[in-house]
Amino acid sequence: MILSLVPCSKALAQERTPTGEVSLTPAQVDIKGNRGKFNEYRDLRDGVYGHIVLHYDAEKTYLNFRGDDVGHRDQKYELDGGRRGNYTYHLGYDETPHNLTLGTILHR
Repeated sequence: MILSLVPCSKALAQERTPTGEVSLTPAQVDIKGNRGKFNEYRDLRDGVYGHIVLHYDAEKTYLNFRGDDVGHRDQKYELDGGRRGNYTYHLGYDETPHNLTLGTILHR
């Protein structure tokens, strides 16, 4: 009876369920000084920041996804995966804003 379960255990081991997490972080920003210069290369403001991580790992294939600062102007996404022994891939998107006039005073 135990030997008959060996093929079934291998079939069950190949099935994997995706795992991951979604988190929301509230932020309240208190900037002293030049707000435009502080946020020249970022999008730091009051609100909620989203973070997403998803993983899928099977015996021969895998997939990972990560998203940071979802919904903001400085958002970042990464996707990588592949088939073990055959190929891998990595796709990325990283948005970096350059805010020239966000609350700044231009001097001539």
